[in-house]
Amino acid sequence: MPCTPLSVTLEVDPDPKQKICFGLNKICNNDNTVQWTMHFQLQQGNPLATVVQLDVAITKEYHAQAEATALHGLDESQRGQALVAAAIATDPGCTPADRAQAAQDVIAARAMQAGA
Repeated sequence: MPCTPLSVTLEVDPDPKQKICFGLNKICNNDNTVQWTMHFQLQQGNPLATVVQLDVAITKEYHAQAEATALHGLDESQRGQALVAAAIATDPGCTPADRAQAAQDVIAARAMQAGA
């Protein structure tokens, strides 16, 4: 089955002063391999302003979760993990690698089942 590129934007709005945005992009390479990239953006305040923005390459082991998320939206586990990622993203003691891993963990948190 040939690869079909895909791009979606998803949001988690835990309260009026915070919005977590995810852009998922599926790229189809010439050799029929796939790359998934997540654009993570955290907005906070009143009015909302971007406080963290990351681009994260999704590792191959989570490509199925990325595909299911792009097609069906964030599930309950992922919405909860998004709140964790937001807290880590704003923690001054965390490294850029910690922030990227926390963002990727949102995709990894998807409970895979039939019909994903």
